[in-house]
Amino acid sequence: MQNAGAEYTLSAGLVGGNGPPKRSRVLLSCAPCRNSKLKCDRTTPCGQCLRKGKPDGCLYAPRPEKQKPTKSMAARLKRLEGMVREMIDTDGSVQTAPADRNVAQEQSTGGLVVQSQKATSYVGGTHFMAMLEDIEDLKNYFDDSDEVGDEAHDPYENTGPTELLMFSRGVPRNREELLSLLPEKAIVGRLMNRYFNSNSPSQHTVHVPTFLREYTEFCKDPDGAPLHWIALLYMILALGVFFSAFSAPHELESDSPVPPMDRFKQYRGAAGWALIWGKYSQPGPYTAQAFLLYVEGDFISNRENRMNCYLLSSVLIRLMLKMGLHRDPSKLPNITPYDGEMRRRMWNLAIQVDLLVAFNLGLPSMMHGIESDTELPTHLIDTDFDEDTKELPPARPCSDYTPLTYPINKAALTRAFFLVVRQAHALTVPAYAEVMGVDSRIEETWKNVPPFMKMIPLEECVMDPPIQIIQRFGLASIYQKSRCVLHRRYLVEAVPKKEHDYSRRACLDAALSLLDYQSTMHEACQPGGMLTQSGWFVAALVAINDFLLANMVVALVLQNDKYWEVGSDFNRVVQSMPRVTRDKLLQQLKRSRSIWGDLSVQAPEFKKAEDVVRTMLRRIEAHLGTESEDPGASSVGIYDSGEMASMANLMIDGSGPSTASASSEPTTDNSTDFGKTGSDPMVMTDSIGRVESDPPWMMQNGYDWVCHF
Repeated sequence: MQNAGAEYTLSAGLVGGNGPPKRSRVLLSCAPCRNSKLKCDRTTPCGQCLRKGKPDGCLYAPRPEKQKPTKSMAARLKRLEGMVREMIDTDGSVQTAPADRNVAQEQSTGGLVVQSQKATSYVGGTHFMAMLEDIEDLKNYFDDSDEVGDEAHDPYENTGPTELLMFSRGVPRNREELLSLLPEKAIVGRLMNRYFNSNSPSQHTVHVPTFLREYTEFCKDPDGAPLHWIALLYMILALGVFFSAFSAPHELESDSPVPPMDRFKQYRGAAGWALIWGKYSQPGPYTAQAFLLYVEGDFISNRENRMNCYLLSSVLIRLMLKMGLHRDPSKLPNITPYDGEMRRRMWNLAIQVDLLVAFNLGLPSMMHGIESDTELPTHLIDTDFDEDTKELPPARPCSDYTPLTYPINKAALTRAFFLVVRQAHALTVPAYAEVMGVDSRIEETWKNVPPFMKMIPLEECVMDPPIQIIQRFGLASIYQKSRCVLHRRYLVEAVPKKEHDYSRRACLDAALSLLDYQSTMHEACQPGGMLTQSGWFVAALVAINDFLLANMVVALVLQNDKYWEVGSDFNRVVQSMPRVTRDKLLQQLKRSRSIWGDLSVQAPEFKKAEDVVRTMLRRIEAHLGTESEDPGASSVGIYDSGEMASMANLMIDGSGPSTASASSEPTTDNSTDFGKTGSDPMVMTDSIGRVESDPPWMMQNGYDWVCHF
């Protein structure tokens, strides 16, 4: 018995020894027969033990359990070391960085991207996987240890409850039911066409030739498509429905009796569940694209709850951080030229959405605490490169107008505007040298914008496509708004300093330029105007935030007598601007009020903006002792309680916090900031305080929509 136990222990122990693993021998005979070298019939008790009268001694060795060989920590480290060194060895063949990069400096920052079948993960210099130089010491330590570990797992894997940020309706029960929501192939093709010809801000983040090839493969084998690619497809269809609602509503009516907005929600809901089932917390090749379009869908459809979009955009940024999109591909190994360029496009758009939503809510954006070195997208169109490209071709000249011209220049201006917002959210007033440093960055960025993307007189735009004219308007608005927000704190200094005259002049000049843009675009959309066909779309483009900010600045200067006292410190500003007189500023403000009035007839959400400006004008005219030319000036505003007058008083006095958005302008969406998006109209109430329904221009085919370009 003792020998049998020892024999079994030795045999089983070979499995876990330090030597090479051996197949354990299965002991079938009982211990007495094995010791006596007798043939055992392997019954219990066996015949030999019964003949000897010792049935109780007939014992068999237990069968060894079949186990999968466990991976020790040493084995895991060896595998990790080989994987990392292999990526470094192959770095030369896939690196997209130019040869003159400072390689030593890049490597010193740490960080790498680990791609697996389940997810793509970035690990920075603080993560153990990035500390390759310490692996040898760890390996020597664990070689002498008997500790065995479980299989490797994703360090970022979500161990909590199922993701809850996706507010999707109509939960599909399985993948088959999810795919059954797709319309007919002809309808899918038309909706994809509507999306890719919509000038959507997210359009350039989807590589069209690659997506069409993947769609062809999907049609052949729907069950083989990754869930997150299916989510991307559904979001393209959802946005296609959204844009078709105002560009070709008759097509949607012939497709289905379901109202367009319900179809939009259905497709977007399917995309949400595909993201959840595919575990978007472990992002793969299509996760960032699908999630980015999902956030865009929330932005254009969920105007009542911007906080939800703020949360979703924060999750999007976190996912991109996990994938390493905040690092430029040239700083990371094992990133192909194709993937690197698409990562740049997605990251730059994501931070724009995050900044826009945060600015309109008056909250800091996710980017406030993130260091990123991701460069702007390369000026290449989709046909210039593909997945098999070994090296990106040279960028197209800046003088070429392409679908990437606007996104690249808008991304550059938005980065400068981010510096303005960060200063506005600072807990302490920045030094004037810091303000001028940001101003220099704004001016340098604007200088680099191609001349054909800057505002010019409409009579010189006869041969230009309407979308280019509107894009010029968008870029110019970001530039002027950046100047206005950056310098506005110096308009109301208690003791004006001479060195701050530049800021006061820049702020007033930016405000007047914004009001000129308002007048120019309004005129172009009138019957017979150059943008008449796009009038519905420019109406949504009207940036209430930007133009009301300009109205406030002009009103403040008009009301402050110190700006008009000859010889005063404030008077130096208006004296240095020949076109600025009190009468001209008053006429500019009246013209803006008239435009708000015209817009409010077509879009009642502009009524509140008109009443704000009318109240300011009434106060200024009373201060100047002039009679109002506005027939409605004596009428009461939309709030009998005097709320509108209080708002105007607050704005004109320049009091209140100095945050970027929440104080001096209503928190409505700025379509210029999102690149190609409509504004978020202010909520209107009736006489008893009930929320009114959306205005007629936003009610088409039974659902509510925001123009988006």
